[in-house]
Amino acid sequence: MAKTPLKTDKQMEDLVNHLTIQRETILNKWRTVCAQDLVMVSKTSFSREKFNDQAPIILNILNQRLAKLPQESDVVSIAQAHGLHRWQRGYSLPELLVELEHLFRVVVGLISDYHQNTKKLSADVMLELHANVLDISQEANRGSVLYFDELRQTNAAEQASITVQALSQLEQLSKSRSKQLRESTHDLRSSFGVLMGASQMLKMPDTEKERVTLFEMLNRNLGLVRDMLLQLSDFSRIEAGQETLEVKAFDAAELLNNLIASAQPLAQSRNLVLQGEGPSELKVTSDPVKIQRITQNLMLNALKYTTKGGIYISWAQENETRWILSIQDSGPGFSAGSPASLLAEQLKPLREPSSSHQTGGKDEYPLDHAPSTEAIKQHPIQMKESEGLGLFIVKKLCELMKASMDIESEPGRGTLVRVRFLTDQQ
Repeated sequence: MAKTPLKTDKQMEDLVNHLTIQRETILNKWRTVCAQDLVMVSKTSFSREKFNDQAPIILNILNQRLAKLPQESDVVSIAQAHGLHRWQRGYSLPELLVELEHLFRVVVGLISDYHQNTKKLSADVMLELHANVLDISQEANRGSVLYFDELRQTNAAEQASITVQALSQLEQLSKSRSKQLRESTHDLRSSFGVLMGASQMLKMPDTEKERVTLFEMLNRNLGLVRDMLLQLSDFSRIEAGQETLEVKAFDAAELLNNLIASAQPLAQSRNLVLQGEGPSELKVTSDPVKIQRITQNLMLNALKYTTKGGIYISWAQENETRWILSIQDSGPGFSAGSPASLLAEQLKPLREPSSSHQTGGKDEYPLDHAPSTEAIKQHPIQMKESEGLGLFIVKKLCELMKASMDIESEPGRGTLVRVRFLTDQQ
C-alpha cells in the first residue's frame, strides 16, 4: 500500500515533464487546428506571440496542479485577460470558446498519445489527469464568458450613451442649419439694401472720391452676394443628392500650388502670410474639382477670419492608400456654441461662427427700404457670410469622396483642418 502513492507520483511527474518538453508542439498544433477550423480561419493571421497570448500561462497552471505545486496565477483571471486580448482583436464569444476547446483537445490528445506509447499511466492517474484538464477548461471558459459579458454590457451602455449624444447633436445641427439659412437670407437682404442705397447715391452730385468709395462698396457687396449665392447653390445641390464624382488622374500638388498662388493677392491685402508646403508632385486619381472646392472653401474661410499671422497649407502622401491635406491658421478659432463648433464636436472636431447677425440683433438694412446716406457712410459693409454653411458643404463633399476630416480649434488659438483623401478614388 505504501508504494502506490509513490508510483502514482512518479507517473504524474513523468507526464508533467513530457507536457513541459512538448509545450511548443502543443502550441503549434493548436494554431494548426484553429487554422483548419472554418470558424477560426480569419483569426490565425496573428504573430506567434499574439496568437498564443495567455495560453502558455494556462498550460503552466495545468502542470503546477498536476505536480501539486503552488499556482502562479488564477485560471479565471488569466482567461479574462486572454478574453480581453481576443475582444480587442474582433473575436466573438463563440470564436473564443471554440479556440479554447481546441487547446484543451490538443492537450488531451497529447496525454492519450503518451499513454498509448508508454503504457505507464494507471487508471487513477488518468482519472486525475482528465479531472484537472476538465476543471481548468471550465475555469477558462467561465472567465472568458464572464469577461465577455462584462465587456458587452459596458459596450452596450457606451453605445447607448453615444447614440443619445449623437441624436442630440444631430438635433442641434438641424436647428443650426435652419438658423444658418435664415441668417443667410437676412444677410442677402442686408447686402441688397446696401447695394440699393449705394446705387441711388451714385445719381447724386457727389465728389469723385465719394463715387470711388461707393463703387468699392458696390464691388465688395456684389462679391459677398455672389459667394453667398454660390454657397446656397452648393448646399441645395448637395441636399438634393445631385453631386457626382468625375474621377481622373492629375497632380494634386500642382492644383494646390495654383490655388495658393491665386489667393496670394487676398492674403497680401490683409497683411497675412499664405504659405504652401509639400512634395512638388503628388499623383492621384480623384475628382480635382471637388478637391479644389474643399481647399478653396477652407482656405478662404481661414483668410477671411484671420486678422494677423498667417495661413499654412501642407500636403503629403500619408500611406499607400491615402494622402493628407492640412490647413492651419492663426485666427480666432471657433466660438463656443456656434453652429460651426457643434459640427466640430460631431467630427472630432469641426465648426465655426454662423453669421455676423446674432439672435436679437437689429435688422440694419431691410430690403424694401434704402438706407440713408449717413447710414451707408457709417456702415459700409455689414454682411459676413455664414462660415458654418461652408463647413457643412466641405463635410458633405468629404463624405462623397470617402475622405475623412478632423479639426483642432480653440478660441483665440487658431484652427487646424486635416482632410485625408483616397489616393485612388476608382
